[in-house]
Amino acid sequence: MLLLQPNEGQAITLRFNSLFNSEQKKFVTLSLVLVAVTLFLFNPVNQCKFLNYDDNEYVTENAQVQSGLNWSSFVWAFTTTRVANWHPLTWLSYMLDYQLFKLNPAGYHLMNLVYHALAAVLLFLVLHRGTGHLGRSFCVALLFALHPLNVESVAWVSERKNVLSAIFWFLAIWAYGWYALRPSWKRYLLLTVCFAMGLMAKATVITLPCVLLLLDIWPLRRVKSFSYQPGKDLKTGLNYVSKNWTELVAEKMPLFLLCIFSAVMTIRALKGLSPTIVPLGVRIENAIVAYVLYLYKAFLPRNLAVFYPIPSHYFPMWEVVACAALLLGITIAVLCLGRRQPYLLVGWLWFLGTLVPVIRIFQVDSVGMADRYAYISLIGIFFAVVWGIADWSDKLQVPKYCLPVAGFFVLIAFSVDARYQLRYWHDSVSLWSHDLEVTTNDYIAEANLTNALEQSGRSAEALPRYQILVRMNPGSADAHYYYAASLLRNGRTEEAIIECKRAVQLTEDPRSQAQIHALQGRALAVSGRNQEARVEYMEAIRLDPQQSVAYLRLGMLEESEGNSDEAILDFTKSIQIAPSELAYLYLARNLENQSRLREALTVYQQAVRNYPTLGEAQQGIISIQRKLFQDEK
Repeated sequence: MLLLQPNEGQAITLRFNSLFNSEQKKFVTLSLVLVAVTLFLFNPVNQCKFLNYDDNEYVTENAQVQSGLNWSSFVWAFTTTRVANWHPLTWLSYMLDYQLFKLNPAGYHLMNLVYHALAAVLLFLVLHRGTGHLGRSFCVALLFALHPLNVESVAWVSERKNVLSAIFWFLAIWAYGWYALRPSWKRYLLLTVCFAMGLMAKATVITLPCVLLLLDIWPLRRVKSFSYQPGKDLKTGLNYVSKNWTELVAEKMPLFLLCIFSAVMTIRALKGLSPTIVPLGVRIENAIVAYVLYLYKAFLPRNLAVFYPIPSHYFPMWEVVACAALLLGITIAVLCLGRRQPYLLVGWLWFLGTLVPVIRIFQVDSVGMADRYAYISLIGIFFAVVWGIADWSDKLQVPKYCLPVAGFFVLIAFSVDARYQLRYWHDSVSLWSHDLEVTTNDYIAEANLTNALEQSGRSAEALPRYQILVRMNPGSADAHYYYAASLLRNGRTEEAIIECKRAVQLTEDPRSQAQIHALQGRALAVSGRNQEARVEYMEAIRLDPQQSVAYLRLGMLEESEGNSDEAILDFTKSIQIAPSELAYLYLARNLENQSRLREALTVYQQAVRNYPTLGEAQQGIISIQRKLFQDEK
């Protein structure tokens, strides 16, 4: 047995204690612990795949993202409203990822995790800087980092905007605190830049100026007219410049102007959406119930889903009244306690206010609520609860070890739940199967599960589910389109053509119509009706010049008729719009058939760079290199 000598044990103790012998060292050490715990908990996310919901729009089928960082893609990021969002910084982050990782999903998930860990550390920083409480701030940051509701924002590549915007949200708060100590235009400029960057990552950062007004109450205590009662909740020793309410609002007017700009860009981005309209009364009821459900899931995160559909009918009256009474009761309570414990008032209003842009009173889609919407909002609940419990324990003189022990078990419980939730995000089939288990009347989850089954080669299982989708929503062009695609894959070509004709009549969106025409062209080509198929492909390209699938299928049609030159042009155009394995392979094969071996070799090599496991491309490289070697001999 190895025994430590007394001097050795003392030396180890001294080295351990040296990590905590100053406030700065404590902060650095706890920050490293926070990062390590976050990375460990979310480590399985690196095994997750791209999902069939938005990930194709953001990465796997986005030619601009796959062009990497260049001037053209930079301009596109700032001008596009694709996926009904204006968030140029988010687009640029995907382009950087593509340059680093190509289409390896592990890299994108790793970056999401790194951004989430950084956001947790910045939250720890701003809370500690603003309040002086190290332990409480660390506990709130851990809750944010490990909470199961935040799994979605980390494990879903398409939610990059959430974790990225949080970084600039906290940086802007830190910059505001720095400005409030000694106001100057240079410090305000830094605040404005951080806020603008946040808006360019996600539009919901628009609520930040109102949150800064709340922070003026606590912990900055800048409001002259607010009669603060002395307490132990602050121990920073910092004196922030105080003002009256009018001055504090006027101080933030440049930020509100940025909010107006962001709102205009968001409205412009949403113009293409046409959700099924839900009555205003139902949306108001949904908002009331959703607030309570978010609060419930903060403490008991069970039955989590990608989103929860907004109902098309009114809620039971008792449910709405009970939820409204609970929200009103909490609001009255925090108002009464606001001067003695201002963190309760600030935390509650933070929670209510930051959810306003996503509470769905103003309908933009069929989502009633979603876990990812609470990413920033729950922080208000976290610090209100942590500070409240800490003050309560001080007042009752609870033994000091009780709170850390209780907090440890709470964090362990949340961590276990989060790790359990991560399993569902491994792939599309497991995710949507789980969603259907925990939600009702979830048309989108049903559609995405069916599509995921198709993509995983389980077409026979998917076909009857498409029939269910068409019955659930007979007026949906998407339902008929995907049913047609499944019919075609299962050899029922004529039925597929009929479904395509029904689908194209149900939408006025040119991009959707182009997609349907491209599928109808494929069905006609399979039936041997090449001329009719060509007409459908050309119509798809006319409606949407970025319809890469139409170019791909048109190229395959030209190849089948011996028109190799036209096929090469079509395959090249398809790759320029949205690179795909098939387009690379067909282009290289046609170039090889024309004895353009070096061009074909270049295409195969590009395919391998983008798709390292593409065996046909690797074999093509070997074959051409042999031919070139023989020619040189």
